Amino acid sequence: MRILSYSGESVLTSDRVGEAVVDYARALIAENTTDVVDIPVLFEDEVMTASMVLGPASQLIVIPAHTHEAELRDEITVARLHAKIAALGPHPVLPIDSAMLDHDELNFDFL
Repeated sequence: MRILSYSGESVLTSDRVGEAVVDYARALIAENTTDVVDIPVLFEDEVMTASMVLGPASQLIVIPAHTHEAELRDEITVARLHAKIAALGPHPVLPIDSAMLDHDELNFDFL
């Protein structure tokens, strides 16, 4: 699961959706454009759909959450976000497999 913080609110979403949202936001920034996406989230222990505006001015934070085991259906959302990324053009945005990252070595000194 991922904690997604956006516009002062935090919600939980699946790892795959969290990664796809970041990938799509990165692609939108490269194109200097915006879009609205709907994603499945867990908010106050209720599964619902959240709409987000993504683009160059988005203030989005996605971090791992190790406390929830909720199941969100994310296959369609991830496929839709990857299709949107592909439709943007020649800017390659490669999904990152978070399992391959060593989170202990991440450096946040730029904050």
